[in-house]
Amino acid sequence: MTRYLPALTIFLGSFLLFGVQPLLGRTLLPSFGGTAAVWTVCLAAYQTLLLAGYFYAHVVSSRPRSVQRALHTGLLALAVLWTAAFAFFRPELKAHIGNSSMPALEVLFCVMVFAGLPYVLLSAGSTLVQAWLSKAEDGGRRPEDGHAQPAGTVQSSVLGSRSSDSRSIYRLYAVSNLGSFCGLLAYPFLLEPYLSLTAQWWGFAACLAAYAALLSVVARQPDAPSSDLRPPPSDLRPPSSPSSALCPPSSPSSSWLWFALPCLSVFLLNAVTAHLTMDVMALPLLWVALLGAFLLSYVIGFSGVAERHLGVWCVGAAGFAAAAAWGADKGGSLPHFAINLVAGGGLCLVGGVFLHGLLYRIRPESSRLTRYYLNGAAGGAAGGLMASLVAPLVFTGVTEYPVAIVLVTVAAAAYAATEWRTGSRRMAWVCAAGVAVAAGMLVWGAVVEADTKGRTIICQRRGFYGVVTVTEMPASAMGGSSKGVVREFIHGGTVHGMQALIPGKERMTTTYYTDTGGGFAVVNHPAYKAGRPIRVGLVGSGIGVMLGYCRTNDFYRCFEISPEVAAVARDPKLFTFYSGAPGKVEMVLGDARKALEAEAAKGEELYDVLVIDAFTGDNQPYHIFTREAFALYFSRLKRDGLLAVNISNWHLELMPFAKAVSGAFDCSALGLSADKDLERLTFGSLYAVYGREPCDLTFPKGLHIVDFNSVPDVALPTDEKGSFTRYVTW
Repeated sequence: MTRYLPALTIFLGSFLLFGVQPLLGRTLLPSFGGTAAVWTVCLAAYQTLLLAGYFYAHVVSSRPRSVQRALHTGLLALAVLWTAAFAFFRPELKAHIGNSSMPALEVLFCVMVFAGLPYVLLSAGSTLVQAWLSKAEDGGRRPEDGHAQPAGTVQSSVLGSRSSDSRSIYRLYAVSNLGSFCGLLAYPFLLEPYLSLTAQWWGFAACLAAYAALLSVVARQPDAPSSDLRPPPSDLRPPSSPSSALCPPSSPSSSWLWFALPCLSVFLLNAVTAHLTMDVMALPLLWVALLGAFLLSYVIGFSGVAERHLGVWCVGAAGFAAAAAWGADKGGSLPHFAINLVAGGGLCLVGGVFLHGLLYRIRPESSRLTRYYLNGAAGGAAGGLMASLVAPLVFTGVTEYPVAIVLVTVAAAAYAATEWRTGSRRMAWVCAAGVAVAAGMLVWGAVVEADTKGRTIICQRRGFYGVVTVTEMPASAMGGSSKGVVREFIHGGTVHGMQALIPGKERMTTTYYTDTGGGFAVVNHPAYKAGRPIRVGLVGSGIGVMLGYCRTNDFYRCFEISPEVAAVARDPKLFTFYSGAPGKVEMVLGDARKALEAEAAKGEELYDVLVIDAFTGDNQPYHIFTREAFALYFSRLKRDGLLAVNISNWHLELMPFAKAVSGAFDCSALGLSADKDLERLTFGSLYAVYGREPCDLTFPKGLHIVDFNSVPDVALPTDEKGSFTRYVTW
C-alpha cells in the first residue's frame, strides 16, 4: 500500500486545494454584495498563493530531507490550527468585512488571511512529493553495473509503467489536476446543498489534518534502494525526447514559454468567467464548471495525449475561438447564453489542452522541476492579476474576453508557423485553416455584427459590481410614431430600465416596473389608493424607474450597491427619474441587507412597500434571497405592507422559491406573469407579491396570476445552508 502513498497524497492535497476555492468564494460572497467579481478576484488571489507555494517548494526542496520534513509538517500543523480557528470565529467575522471602499483589494486581503497559509502549503505539497521522488530515483544509479539510470525514472507504482524518460515524473501533475477536478465537482453537488458553511469549514480542517498526517508518512519514507528503482537492462537506453515544434525540451530558450503559456491560459479562464458571470448568478456551480474545464485541460495536457496530437488540439482551439467570437455579442437571452457557455467553456477546455500540451512538450529534465513549476505559477499569477485587477481599470467593458480570444488565435497561428518551418506542411495547412476561420469570425464580430440597430452608446462604466451601459435610440425604433429618444440602462447584458425622453412621458414607468411588474405593489397599496403618503424602499434602485410613482408627500429610499449605477442614475444629463421626482428621495450606497439591518437596529420607521430587485445582469445575490433576508424584509414592513420581489431571470426558475417564501412566513402570495408590450416599453416579467393583511387588488390588462398549486415545493435556503443549483434552467 505504501507504494501508492505519493500519488494518493498528491491527489488528496489537490482535492483539498481546489475544494476550498468555491468554499471560500461562497463564504465571501454575502459580504461583498454577491457580485460575480468576488470570484474573479478570488481566482487572482489563488494564482498568487499558488505562486507563493511553488516558490516555497523551490526554496525548500534544496534543503536536506530532514529539514524539509520538519519544516513542512510543522507548518501544516499550524495551518490546521489556523483553519480550525477560522471555522470557529467565522460567524463573528462577517460583520467586519465587506465595508471597504476598495472591495477588490479587500477580497484579495481576505483570501490571503483566511486561507493563505493552508493554500500555500497544499499547493507546495505536489511539487515537494515529486521532488522527493525524483531525488530518490536519482540515488538509484549503479556505477558498478556500467549503466547510469536516467534521473527521475519513475516506479510503476506511481505512474503505472516504468519509463526511461526522466521527464515522466511530470505525469504526476496530471494526478494532481485530477484531484483538483474531483475536489471542484464535490463542492456544488455533495457539500454546498447538504452541509452548512460551519460544517464545511470544520470538515476542511479535519481533512487538512488527515492530509498532514499522510504527507508526514510520505516524507519519512526512506529513499528507495537502487535495486528497486533500476529498470531491466532492456529499458536502459537513452531517453527519447519527443520532438518539439517550438524548441527542444532542455533548451533554455523555452523557459520564457514556461511563463507565457500559463499566463495566457489563466488570463483566458478569468476572461471567460468574467464574460459569463457578469450576466448570470454568481453560482458556485458555474465557477466550478469553468474551473473544472480548465483543470481537465491540465489533466489531458500533462497526460501525454495532447502532446501526441497537438495539431488536432490547435485546430480545436481555433474553432472554439471562432465560436466564442461569434457568440460574444449575442446578448444574454437563454439560447444565446447557451451558445456563450458552450463556446466559452469549450475554449477553456480545448484551448487549455492546446496551451498545456505545448507546456508539457517543453518540460525540462526533472533536475529543473521546481523552477519549471515556479515559472508556470508566476505566469498564472500574472495572467490572473491582469484579468481581474488590471482589466477592470483599463477597460470600460469586459474587453479582456475578446482580447483572450485574439491571443489564443495568435498562439494557434504561431504553432502553425512553427509546424511549417519544421516540415510538417500538412498539419500546418490544417492549423492555418482553423486560424483563418477564427480570424474571420473575429472580424465579423467586430465589424459586421457591430450594428446596434440604431442604438448609440452614450455612456459606459465598469466597476467591481459590473459593467453599466447607457444607449440611446429614436423612439420610432420601438414601434411607435412618437418623436424623441428612448434611453436604455444595461447592467451586464440585461436591460434594467428605460426612459422615454418624449414630451409628457418622461416619468412614464417602463420595462419591469410598470403596474404589471414592480409597480403593482405600489399602486395596490391601500394608502396609495386613498391618496395618503407612503414610504417605499427599493432594494436595487437601478436608474430609479420606480420613482415614476413618487408623489409630492411620498418618501422613497433607494438602496444601491454599485457606485457606477448610482452615478448614472443621478446624472440628469442621462436620466431624470431621480432629479424629477416630486417627493423626498434618499439613496443609500452599499449593501441593502446591511443597511436594512442597521435601520432595524436604530428602530427607524417601517415601510409601506418594499421592492426587491437586486440584480446585476441576471446575477442574483444569494444573501438577498435567504430565509434570514426575508425575515428582515418582513420585519421592516408595516402590518399592511406589501413586499414585491422581481424573480424574472433567463437562467433560474424562481417560482418554486417564491412559493417557499410564502410557506415559510405564513403570508399570502401572488405569482404575477406580465406580457411584453413594446409600445408601452413594457417587458415580460415575473414577480412575487406578499402581504400579511387582505387588501383590494386591481389587475391591469396583460397581467396573469400563476397557479402555485402547479409549482413544486422546495426548501427555502438559509445563510448557512443551501444552493440555487436546483433552480438552474438546464
